[in-house]
Amino acid sequence: METWQICEKECFEYIKQKFQNDYFIFELDGGSDSSKSDILVTKNGIAFFFIETKMSKAQCGQFVAFPEESKKIFIYSKSNKYTQNLQSSLILEKMSKNFNKYKTPNTKGIKIDIDKSYLYDWVYHFYRDNKNVKYFIVEKSVGNNNLSDDNFIIFPIEHFYKYFDINAIYRTKKSGSSNPTFKDFDDIKYALNTEGFKFNKLYQEDKYVFTEIDAEPITYKLTGEKNRYQLKPEQNKFKITKLSKTSNPNVIFEITLIGEQNNRDLEKFKSEFID
Repeated sequence: METWQICEKECFEYIKQKFQNDYFIFELDGGSDSSKSDILVTKNGIAFFFIETKMSKAQCGQFVAFPEESKKIFIYSKSNKYTQNLQSSLILEKMSKNFNKYKTPNTKGIKIDIDKSYLYDWVYHFYRDNKNVKYFIVEKSVGNNNLSDDNFIIFPIEHFYKYFDINAIYRTKKSGSSNPTFKDFDDIKYALNTEGFKFNKLYQEDKYVFTEIDAEPITYKLTGEKNRYQLKPEQNKFKITKLSKTSNPNVIFEITLIGEQNNRDLEKFKSEFID
């Protein structure tokens, strides 16, 4: 389990333990699906709002944008999951004014020189408008199963700027991963055999593909004849994802915690659960 997954789990356990009652139920909803937020709050069985979990240092959204040399501008990719909004347009407009500085990003990335108010606005509208996020919860120390109050910070999305410093980096990264299908099974078996893994079975549960191998529970990357795959330990099995073959330039938002819990923000959150 990766650190961000542990953070999600511990934030969920904390918030469920503290605030769940007969009317309000919490569900861990996001996982590796970046189109969903992390914790769904339902009221009397009806979706109410979402809570986004974050570590004290994390990424906080991204979008693909391509340099257009002929026009000296940056273009919002049609492959992005969400349509272009005013905030992303303004960021790309600022980048285009210094086109030569940003036009050749690499995997290390180039810090975008821009007033941070543009970045805070992007985060606010991205999470509120696309994911129905109303609150953030931050776990300061992840992985110790510390569910004490002083290890968590909760605040409404409109106060995001009070708790996090933010920067934007323009860099190339793999365009993501996908779930294999039955058509990929022969290629996965080839990859497993090539790497010397002895597997008991390869099977699909819902939309996910799993295998059972006798190996140390760590993450592995394998190469087949057609694709590359990643194996991640999950209980007594390994979850398989198909890795992307392409790299795209992304505007990536990076955040660092700078604030402590404001009691008014916490009280506002608590008031949501008074029926």
